[in-house]
Amino acid sequence: MKVACQRDCLDGCFLILEGEGPEASVRGDPDHPVTKGFACPKALNFPRYYSSGRRVLYPHVRTENGFRRVSWDQALDLVASKLEEVMRDHGPQEVLVFNYSGNTGLINFNYPLRLAYALNAYRVQYTICDEAGELALELHYGMRYGAFPEDLEGAEMVVVWGANPASSSVHAYRILADLKVRGVPIWVIDPRRTRTSLLGNHVRVKPGTDSVLAAGISWYLINEIGVDGDFISEYTAGFEEYARHISKYTPELVEGVTGVPRRVVRELAEDYSRLKPSVTYIGVGMQKTKYGAEAVRVISLIPALVGVHRGFFFCNSSRDFDTAYLQGRHLGEDRRVNMLDVPSLLSSGRFKFLYVYNSNPAVTLPRSDLFREGMRREDLFSVVHDVMWTETAELADVVLPATGMFEQEDFVASWWHPYLAYSPKVWEPLGESRPNWWVVQRLAERLGIEAPELREDPIRAFEGAVRGSKMLRVPVEEVMRRGYVKLEYPPKDEYQTPSGRIEFVSSLARELGYSPLPSIGWEAGDRRYPFALITSSVPHRTSSQDSISPDEDTIHVSPEDAGRMGLRDGDPVILRSPWSEAVARVEIDGSLPAGVVWARRAAKFSKGAVNDLLRDDKQGIAGGNVLNSSRVNLIPLA
Repeated sequence: MKVACQRDCLDGCFLILEGEGPEASVRGDPDHPVTKGFACPKALNFPRYYSSGRRVLYPHVRTENGFRRVSWDQALDLVASKLEEVMRDHGPQEVLVFNYSGNTGLINFNYPLRLAYALNAYRVQYTICDEAGELALELHYGMRYGAFPEDLEGAEMVVVWGANPASSSVHAYRILADLKVRGVPIWVIDPRRTRTSLLGNHVRVKPGTDSVLAAGISWYLINEIGVDGDFISEYTAGFEEYARHISKYTPELVEGVTGVPRRVVRELAEDYSRLKPSVTYIGVGMQKTKYGAEAVRVISLIPALVGVHRGFFFCNSSRDFDTAYLQGRHLGEDRRVNMLDVPSLLSSGRFKFLYVYNSNPAVTLPRSDLFREGMRREDLFSVVHDVMWTETAELADVVLPATGMFEQEDFVASWWHPYLAYSPKVWEPLGESRPNWWVVQRLAERLGIEAPELREDPIRAFEGAVRGSKMLRVPVEEVMRRGYVKLEYPPKDEYQTPSGRIEFVSSLARELGYSPLPSIGWEAGDRRYPFALITSSVPHRTSSQDSISPDEDTIHVSPEDAGRMGLRDGDPVILRSPWSEAVARVEIDGSLPAGVVWARRAAKFSKGAVNDLLRDDKQGIAGGNVLNSSRVNLIPLA
């Protein structure tokens, strides 16, 4: 049985599943051009995860003493009556549908939003991940696609900037390891020492100064080493103004701000100039800083200086599918709220009805403590449709059982490689689990919504979304028969900007009210909160998912800081941010530089969670998050 992985991971694997239940086995499809026969540790654990005692198997409603199992009819009747009550007494502006990438199947992610649009309710703007960086690329290149796996395999040099594919993309890591064996130079820019950084030249940049480092590399190319004048003349616009802008970021300034010696900056610039084609693999985590999207702009323009078409990878999710139809945007108003604002809005009394699916915002949003506080409001009615008893589900008024990826059919498209896959239902749903689309169809019936889109078969809905696609050249039935097909992206030397060129000075940015040139900058330190707090993925878990049993995470501290503070492994410390605090046990970690502490993404401590401490303010571009610009103080507990 072959299935497509529906987790939030750029590898978008095609898997072979043998058996059913916790003893089933998972391996990568050896015929898939990217998966190539192996899978990550997360995937190997999927059968246990989906069969674990943490599964939501039946509908439940909250009582004074916990939760009580009810029938689907009882649960849906209650949800519909509460929704009608809020719509009548407060209006659709007090209804919020919150979803994200707990399941990335194109149907199960998008189709349920049809109910939100039909109600004129609010939905969220997806700013917790890479939306700011996506727009950053579009400002200068038009569509945001760049290098694909085959480009990485053929690269003469690779720069991994702010990413650790050993944890987040094992198939990209395999390619990098093969390149290292072949002698291809690999540069890794990261404050932490990781498995990926061991593959090549490790550049330990100070957190949040990536835009300055990219400007420093560009300075050497423009002022000393030389750029590809023919390429710039034929394919770009605005170079002279961009060169003047970059001239301010001298080697002395860059070294002082980033902590990277100028000789290293020049050596990297020389490799960019002489080793082509190159691929710069830009990490999502690096972009989650105050100047993160601006850094993506400057980094992505380095290949243009040396004559490489789209010599970067950040997010290849540009597709010409009619997502608006799949989501039903024509059914009502497009009301959105930045998901970073949801915790403060909920805690301050905004929204009377909350519907959550494919997400666990009680621990994954910044200021998640405020989200949990808002969930406890007596005047908020909350519904969670999920596979597991998550932290969010535990706070809900109604909890509905969702199908896992083996128990539903869907289509999956990667945001790295160009293959669209079909994933059939291969297990019968456990308990009374139902897909996301099924629930909103039944709610629409109870609410008397007559829109035919809320009765449409989901496969037919997907067919409608891809009917006009030029990237998908075969019928949906053919995708289902073959398992996966390759999407046809536009050529790499085609630029969908107003000028039809790579725009060093972005006309779209000017139109949107942003600086047409990248705003290069960095943040000063804070003596009250002297530690930079960064979070990232780990090999065995996807954010707050994949934990079979609850566990306690640690805060990682450098040996230098631990020695200075008299800390040993296991010692408890208070982590204090400007607005919240948590208590965690220390793990001394030689991969970290002094002044930086690290925790697993969505980590839960002995008291509180790492996301309680994270900043919820925004970047200038697209309202993107600044999670990795957070700062804390560490206070040893006696």
